[in-house]
Amino acid sequence: MSAVSSPATAARRVSVVLPLYKTARYLRELVQRLKDTLEKSAPDFELLMVDDGDPDNSWETLRELAAQDPRVKAIKLSRNFGQHPATAAGFEHATGDVIVLMDADLQDRPENIPLLLEKLQGDVDIVYTVKVGQEESFSTRMTSRLYHYVFSKLTGTNVPRNIGSFRAFTRRFLEALLAYPERNVLYGPLMFYAGFEYVTVELLHDVRTGSRSAYTFRKRLRLAVNSILSYTDLPQRALVNLGLLILACSGIYTLIVLIEYFFFGIRLPTGLTLVVLLLTVTLGVLMFSLGVIGAYVFRVYQEVLQRPRYCIARSINVTNARGACNVDLGGASQYRSPHPHGR
Repeated sequence: MSAVSSPATAARRVSVVLPLYKTARYLRELVQRLKDTLEKSAPDFELLMVDDGDPDNSWETLRELAAQDPRVKAIKLSRNFGQHPATAAGFEHATGDVIVLMDADLQDRPENIPLLLEKLQGDVDIVYTVKVGQEESFSTRMTSRLYHYVFSKLTGTNVPRNIGSFRAFTRRFLEALLAYPERNVLYGPLMFYAGFEYVTVELLHDVRTGSRSAYTFRKRLRLAVNSILSYTDLPQRALVNLGLLILACSGIYTLIVLIEYFFFGIRLPTGLTLVVLLLTVTLGVLMFSLGVIGAYVFRVYQEVLQRPRYCIARSINVTNARGACNVDLGGASQYRSPHPHGR
């Protein structure tokens, strides 16, 4: 597709949000390719680069890039808060009419942004991308597909297979996302939960070169558990059904014992093995149930505390610094509301 912009596209301000973690080696090429693409397709743009406690020292590179071009806006979080809090920092500081969310490891091609902007017309509020091409590994591909399939079935939403984090959406859709105040926000599931008209675009997904993904199997598993806890009542329903099953089995067993005793003169079976087995099963079910209840209680506790999702330690070229916790004020710390839009 040609990078030449249409009048409707060129008239909109575009904010590109990029959470950064272990991506220092890609930054210079990424920023150059973004600028080359957007200067032709959407000249009014900003690049919101959020350093999520990157151990590769991305901040030094960001300082140089931001000093060279004020359209590069750098935010440094005080530590590693995670991908979604870093994304929240970018969203809450974006000033564009259109927001583009993408990874910073060059697997998402900056040259595809004009295609997303062209699709974002009329009643469409968000454009999702579906990854085409080889991924890093078979395990990554299968766990990603399994997660989206299970999430679709549990929530009743139609999540496309191989959906990527690369997407573009309107300011109206962003305001809807920012209206959700939960601390443990997961923007992937939340975007589908919020609804709105959307289209999907198939894009070639490049293979990461030179490093492994920071999203390990353990992190993907944690994401899956958080999604289940946040968007479904599956754990509660599973425990209720398990309890009913155990109760039914106990009732049937009691009935059988009584029939044998009164009609056949057979007494209750004895033996330490049976007693230990029953106690072990019952204790295991109780402990698992308490663990599920504890997970929900802890999430409620986190929401009640209303701790900021992130803290900003430094920022460059950001004139509307209003994050949940901003300490880049001449050494003085200042608490700011985590809901800048009046939520």
